[in-house]
Amino acid sequence: MSGKLRVVGVLVVGLAAGCTESKQVQSTDDQKAALAELGDMLKSLAEERQKPPSKMAELEPVEPRIPVAGPAIRSGNIVYIWGAAYAAGSNQVVAYEKKTPSEGGYVLLQDGTVKEMSSADFSSAPKAK
Repeated sequence: MSGKLRVVGVLVVGLAAGCTESKQVQSTDDQKAALAELGDMLKSLAEERQKPPSKMAELEPVEPRIPVAGPAIRSGNIVYIWGAAYAAGSNQVVAYEKKTPSEGGYVLLQDGTVKEMSSADFSSAPKAK
């Protein structure tokens, strides 16, 4: 293999590897941002009179709108209550960090608000259906 061909091969392999990596939500701040992004998408869907995803298979068409939240939902770092929609003035939980039930963490309410809750607050908070 010539030197130039070897360098091109390494670049192609490196680029291909980079293309397959998904954005992983690592920090709590990232998860807070992912929840806010999900809230924005749910509000947009409501304004467009479209239904939110009711199962994982329905996430794909809206995933371009949620480049951080989509992978977080798929990985389980963010738990979304399937089919839960935006509702102005509602304080029901529609999504939350995976650790929230046991350790507390951020939640997304139906009105698009992201707030931090203790595990006790989360257990008594109303959940969207």
